[in-house]
Amino acid sequence: MKKRTLKERLQYKFDNIMSKGSIALIGLLCGITVIVVGIAGLVAVFSGKEGNYAELTWASLMHTMDPGTLAGNELDNLVYIGVLTVMTLYGIFVTSILIGIITTGFEEKLKQLRKGTSTVLEEGHTVILGFNDNIYTLLNELIEANSNHKNCCIVVAGTQEKEVMEEEIAAHIKDFKTTRIICRSGPLTQAHILERCAVERSRSVIVNLYDDAETIKAILSLTSFLKGRQLYREDLYITAAIEDEQNVVAARIAGEGRAEVIYVNDAISRIIAHTCRQPGLSNVLIELFDYDGDELYFEKIPELYGKTLKELLNLFPKAVVFGIRKADGPHMNPPMDTRLEEGDEVILLEEDDGSFAFGTEEILVEEELIAKESIQREPVPEKLLILGSNSMLSRILAEYDCYVAKNSGVKIVTGQKVELDVTGYRNIVIEQIESDGVNPGLLEELVLEGVDDVLILSSDELDPEASDAQTLLQLIFLRDIAEKKQKVFTITSEMKKSNNQRLAAQIRVEDLVIGSNIVNLIMTQIAENRELQLLFEDILDEEGSELYMKPIGDYVKTGVPVNFYTLTESASRKGHIAVGYKQVRDGRTNIITNPQKSERVVYDPEDYLIVIAED
Repeated sequence: MKKRTLKERLQYKFDNIMSKGSIALIGLLCGITVIVVGIAGLVAVFSGKEGNYAELTWASLMHTMDPGTLAGNELDNLVYIGVLTVMTLYGIFVTSILIGIITTGFEEKLKQLRKGTSTVLEEGHTVILGFNDNIYTLLNELIEANSNHKNCCIVVAGTQEKEVMEEEIAAHIKDFKTTRIICRSGPLTQAHILERCAVERSRSVIVNLYDDAETIKAILSLTSFLKGRQLYREDLYITAAIEDEQNVVAARIAGEGRAEVIYVNDAISRIIAHTCRQPGLSNVLIELFDYDGDELYFEKIPELYGKTLKELLNLFPKAVVFGIRKADGPHMNPPMDTRLEEGDEVILLEEDDGSFAFGTEEILVEEELIAKESIQREPVPEKLLILGSNSMLSRILAEYDCYVAKNSGVKIVTGQKVELDVTGYRNIVIEQIESDGVNPGLLEELVLEGVDDVLILSSDELDPEASDAQTLLQLIFLRDIAEKKQKVFTITSEMKKSNNQRLAAQIRVEDLVIGSNIVNLIMTQIAENRELQLLFEDILDEEGSELYMKPIGDYVKTGVPVNFYTLTESASRKGHIAVGYKQVRDGRTNIITNPQKSERVVYDPEDYLIVIAED
């Protein structure tokens, strides 16, 4: 083995020092300066200059630090003057190097800060892992949720550069209210990135990734990271969305009890199935799921212990009682004689948490305006036209089948025949037509045959913009046919991009279901309160109570002013909870939830009451 020379070893040590950064370089420079100044002091002593070693060394150091000092020296000792001159030149050289080191180190630090590599020192913040198009909805909702709290913080971690993320967020969100947004950059599943985001000191984490595998990997990384950490909150949990049913269980296992997992396709398909039968329902659901307006909260109100659900309903002039949360979880619209017991919480639809107030006004129920007899309606078969197909079609049909009358017809227009298990449906009869769904002649023929509702599904095979463009084209054709042929039917349209909603609104579509947007709304709600997961599942589940729109004439007399106290009382006698109402005026649908109960409104026979009911 070749023996390393002294020069090579010194070169190796020097390279190691140089690689340690600015502090090491400054230390090396200071060490060399001490040696050089010490040698200069010795030379000065031997030159015969008056003074001791300390004084002469100090003079050499001053000349190193201040070149101007040389001008005041006497020329009585040329050797000493030579030493000082050398030290002055050395000082200029050292100063230049020092300035360069400091400048480079400062620039490197700024570069690191721009990359988002420093550790967050926040506590009780929300962490979002993943930066994509969904981030703006998530941030807007969290900002709105934080608006009644001071000095809130959201940490966004993405693989993009910190500056890029900050610029994109600033371009999409104009008012951050009381919330600060901090961006961090790096591989999302690495422990040092999670530590950089101070995940262990956060109150909740939202996994915002498109791919199921990446989402599960992120949940695993978070769970592993949190083990053995001293948590700011022991109840810290993770909220994530999964698209494939077979991955839902895996995600929950990976979360080890800390993950609230939303099955995306199931939630969206249920919403679409409900909405295409009840125009305007998507607006009600969005009102429940977002933070703009009224939201659902669990309120502990000890002074109401012992009262029944029926007694609670009209106690709040500007809040709707959805049910009662007991030890085993939330119960939406339980039996009216269910009592609020000690420790229970009231589920309220209100403007903000804790914003409810008991009525100071008299609870005026106008008995004479309550409809005395319920109108019995025989179930009528419905006709649904579906344009397009995607992975949610079978789930939509299964959910739709649960609510319609026997022998209801469903026509599916797709470019390629879809394999469906038609034997599994009890109430619907399915017919498939092979076409691209944008043929005006075919659409007119199908509409003239008679349809009650039209559902347009986004295509999985096209990119989001192309899919939405095709949907908009179908909407234009359908509206034109409706106006020319004087046909009345409702249209529900699924879209992929929320920015295309504005274009669709020009065509007066009753319901726009933007799946990713609704899922993001649900995720932010659950990220703020994980127990809302069970409540939202109850709202969308076919079992138990759901949201329905029922003719308002079934509850009160129409054509005369009536307050919402009276509607609430009438609904409660049927085992229903009145949430709001729907009116159609001049072709425009008006959805009102959580109205002021004392306000009197004149309803038409075509208006609907929005209720929570079992059927």
